[in-house]
Amino acid sequence: MNYSFWADEAFISSIARQWITDRISIFTALNISGITYQKLQVLAIGIFFKFFGISEFIARLPSIIVFFIGIIIIFLLVKKLSNIYGGLVSAFLYAFSHLNLAYATQAKPYSALETITIIVILLLVYLEKEKRKLYIFLYNFLIIFLLTIATLLHSIGVLIWVLYFVYNVLTWKRSNVLTFKRSHVLTFLTLTIVAIVGYIFIIPIVLSSIGGGQLLPYNHLYQIIKLFAYKYTFISVCAFFGYVWLFKKHKTLSITILVYSVVVLFMAGFRAYIFNIRYVLSLFGIIFLYFGIFWAKVGERYDKNLKLRIKNLELTGKVIVPLTVLILLYTTGYKITRLPQAYYNPNIDKYGDVQIANYKDFYFQLKNRFPDYKNLYVVNDTLDVEYWYFGRYSNAYFIKGTTKPYKYNVGKHAMIYGSLLDFKKIIEDHPQGLLIMEDWESFLPEDIKQYVKKNLKLEFRVESLKEAPDDPWPLALYSWGTSIVK
Repeated sequence: MNYSFWADEAFISSIARQWITDRISIFTALNISGITYQKLQVLAIGIFFKFFGISEFIARLPSIIVFFIGIIIIFLLVKKLSNIYGGLVSAFLYAFSHLNLAYATQAKPYSALETITIIVILLLVYLEKEKRKLYIFLYNFLIIFLLTIATLLHSIGVLIWVLYFVYNVLTWKRSNVLTFKRSHVLTFLTLTIVAIVGYIFIIPIVLSSIGGGQLLPYNHLYQIIKLFAYKYTFISVCAFFGYVWLFKKHKTLSITILVYSVVVLFMAGFRAYIFNIRYVLSLFGIIFLYFGIFWAKVGERYDKNLKLRIKNLELTGKVIVPLTVLILLYTTGYKITRLPQAYYNPNIDKYGDVQIANYKDFYFQLKNRFPDYKNLYVVNDTLDVEYWYFGRYSNAYFIKGTTKPYKYNVGKHAMIYGSLLDFKKIIEDHPQGLLIMEDWESFLPEDIKQYVKKNLKLEFRVESLKEAPDDPWPLALYSWGTSIVK
């Protein structure tokens, strides 16, 4: 899994590497723009770099480990809510889901957030029946601890708090932790922890999300419907009936999960400027959960009607039905990966969801072709992957919408520009240089792209990842000047 990072992976990993190699302090690393909302992810990657070495695989290792934990947790959760066979169905779908595998093999926290969501739901199930005060406190403390981790891993982790808050509202009257009928130390300690965490982490994120502007600035409803109702029709329909089936038995839990799901869909569908599957990944864990419950209940209903004898072994409906579903999923390959792959494309369910350009090969070719690359004037449109693969930052960046040039907080002389006139002036002031072009609808202004293609020399292009040749994200290197030493 040492294939190329995509931009977000490279950026966070490069900050972690600079911290581990003492290029920057931990304080600086955690307060860099673009890192402040995912501080714990930087720490996790940095620690793994410290103990296991620095590479793309090691950066992705924390997500892989947590993903395996998620497989075990969803099995235990569905087993508790239905039976062992439902647990096996959910765990199988969770483990072999191409979407889950795609995000579990990234140096990003989305898979971890999905796992934390499942763990919190399991703890709420335990909490629902618990009567012992000490255990109630311990469950609450563990939930708060996990939710704090989720919030520090990525700002969208704050949404998982909805599960906890809604559950406590619904159980207010009978809760031994949130009621003041029996005030004791554990109650006070729990409320204190919630207040501190809420003040430090939750409130700032919520206020930054809802502050200013329209309530519904965007509308991605069509893409949400397309993803869940069209791309995952069979799984979503089964999960819906699984939810209905379990509602009567676990009404509080069901309402809690429903409210959480609605909040996540609302934020991803109407508050985010672009709809990305990674922002709703935790909902897939919930869908897989109810999918297993549904088929476990179907098996129980037809337990006595379906029988199959294999030598001395007799199988009944509660075994036959889930087993048949597993066989069908595997043989058809519906939304799963049947065999291990070198690469799991995150764009399989939504084209262009992740910009999986082959930065690794691109910068390798650049450095080979221009050995003096550290001394050249370089223009780019984003710094995300530069330090990891280039070992330096560019001298200037051109980003759409920039009306007035300003200094970037990277490098010694990095500036942000937005106009073609500024680019032409750079060429005049610097007789030789390079321009790195992300040749898709990237940050680089379109008029500059067209000017560069007509007037500068194309050195080479890297069209796509070797592991995903059918999903091109072309990178191109252009040069100007005649005295560049190669």
